[in-house]
Amino acid sequence: MADPTLGFLVADVGRLIRQRFEAALSGVDCGLTAAEARTLNMVRQLPDQRQAALAGMLGIEPMTLVGHLDRLEQAGLICRVADPQDRRAKIIVLGKAAQSVLAKIDEALHQVRAEISEGMSPEETAAAMRVLARVRDNLAEAADRA
Repeated sequence: MADPTLGFLVADVGRLIRQRFEAALSGVDCGLTAAEARTLNMVRQLPDQRQAALAGMLGIEPMTLVGHLDRLEQAGLICRVADPQDRRAKIIVLGKAAQSVLAKIDEALHQVRAEISEGMSPEETAAAMRVLARVRDNLAEAADRA
C-alpha cells in the first residue's frame, strides 16, 4: 500500500483508539456501552449542555443520543433539567450515581492513553497533540466558512 494520506491516517488512528477504548471499558466493568460511556464522559467534560449541542459534540444524531441518555438517566447517571432560557430544551447534568462509574471510565481512559503514548517522549506527545489540534482547528474553520 502507498503511504497513507494524513486524513486516512487520522481516521485509522481514531478507529483504533475507539477499539482500544471498548476493550479497556469491558475490562473495568462499568456496565455501560462504549457509546454510553463516551456520552457520560462528555457530560462531565462539558457540563450543562443542551441535548442538541451534546449530540453535535459527540458527532451523533440527536435521536441516537436520546437512547443513550434514556439509559443513563434510568441508571441515575444523568438528569435532564429544563433550560432556564428555553423551557422546551433540556440541559444534561451528572446524576448522583455518576462518580463511581466515571472512576471506572477513567481507568479505561488511562489505559488507552498509556497505549497511545507508549514509547513516545513527553516532547513527542506534546508535538503530536499540537499537530492534531491544528488539524482539528483547520477543519473547524473550513466548516465555518462553508
